[in-house]
This record gives sequence, C-alpha cells and structure tokens, in this order.
Amino acid sequence: MISAQTAFRISFGAAVVALLATVYFAFLPVVPCGDLVKNYAPVVAEELARTTADLHAIFGDPGTCRSVLAAKLNLITWVDSLLFIPAYGAFLLFFFLGMVPRDEQSSFIGFVFAAVAVFADYAENICLFQVTGAPDVAGVALAVLPWATGIKWIGLGLAGMMGGAVLLERGGENYPAAAACGLALLGSVLGIVNPHLFAPYLMSAIALSWLAFLVVAVRGAFFGGASAVPQLEVQDDAA
Repeated sequence: MISAQTAFRISFGAAVVALLATVYFAFLPVVPCGDLVKNYAPVVAEELARTTADLHAIFGDPGTCRSVLAAKLNLITWVDSLLFIPAYGAFLLFFFLGMVPRDEQSSFIGFVFAAVAVFADYAENICLFQVTGAPDVAGVALAVLPWATGIKWIGLGLAGMMGGAVLLERGGENYPAAAACGLALLGSVLGIVNPHLFAPYLMSAIALSWLAFLVVAVRGAFFGGASAVPQLEVQDDAA
C-alpha cells in the first residue's frame, strides 16, 4: 500500500525529469526542409501526418537537408522513448494514485486513460522511425500512425478531463484548474480533427492540465497528509 503523499512525491519527481527532457527538446531546434506552415513544429507535424504530401511538407526533396532533419527527428524520438514518455507516464499515473482518496472511481478511470496514452505513444514512435526513414512511401507505418497518434492525444485529453473531475470534488476554488483540464480534451479533439489548423496549439492545451496536476502534486507531496491509497475491494459472492 502506498500513501497519497508518496505517490505525489513520485509524480513530482517524474515531472521534473519530464521538464528537463522538454528543455532539452527546446534547445534542439528542428527546421523543416519543405513548405511546412510557420509555427507548426515539425515534430508534431510528423506525428499528425496523414499523407505523403504532409510528410513532404516536412522533409522536402531528397538531399542533405532531409538527411540532417531525419537524424534530428530520430534522436528526438529516441529521447522521447527512453526518457520523456516514462517520465510523463509516471507523473500522470502516480498523480492519479495520489488522487484516489479524493475520488477513487474518477482517479481509476484517469489512470487507465493515462496508461493507454503511454502505450499508444510507444506505438506512435515505432511508426515514426519507419516514416522518418521513408517519407515518400505511404506504407503500413503511415497508415497506423494516425490511429496511434489519435489514441495518444485523446487519451491524454481524457486523462486531463478526469483529473479536472476529481478537482471539482474539492470545491469552487478548483474550478479554474478544472476548466484548464477540460481544455486538454477540447484541444486534443480539435488537433486530431483538423491538424493543420489546431495542431500547433495541441500541446499547449495538454500542458494546461499537466500544470494543474503539477500544482496539486506539489501541494500533496510537501504540504499534504500521508493518507493511504485504499486498495480496491472485491466482493466475494461465494462468502
């Protein structure tokens, strides 16, 4: 049995690691070789690519620029797989474990959504490695990529929404934070439905819910009680 305070401390530590990975990504600028829309990050654009035309807008024509870009994107995908995904996954999963004493059902649902998003993110990265190596080929990886990406972003959006639902249980003072969490789902849906218009703002919408989670985790880790996370009870019908 793990205490809520311990769960929040693990969540906070994982958030720090995820933040360091984000800083690393920020200092690794990626410049597209094609005619990608301005302010549309190539990393996100590749995740949300649907056709070879979308990929061509990122990678451009074969040449030195494409080779350099592919190497950077592969590096980012490796760091994402080995560091960022495990970090944000632990941040979310232990956050919801810490929230169990407040609302067991909603926290469990949020935990499941977060776990599904993490697995989908790894599936997405497998596709990205294939797509980066052959951006002119509309193969199986490009066909699977939208599904993996969609499940990941919608999963993160739903996890944010469930976190907001738990916060609402704590009263009116948490309404702004709960509203920010709700925007995570809205941003995910809009980004998936119309990537060209809303995708540049997709990560910002998710980040709002994560920021609210982080504030709660910090409070629970260093200023909260040490209430235990209750174990799920299974009724024995044969008893």
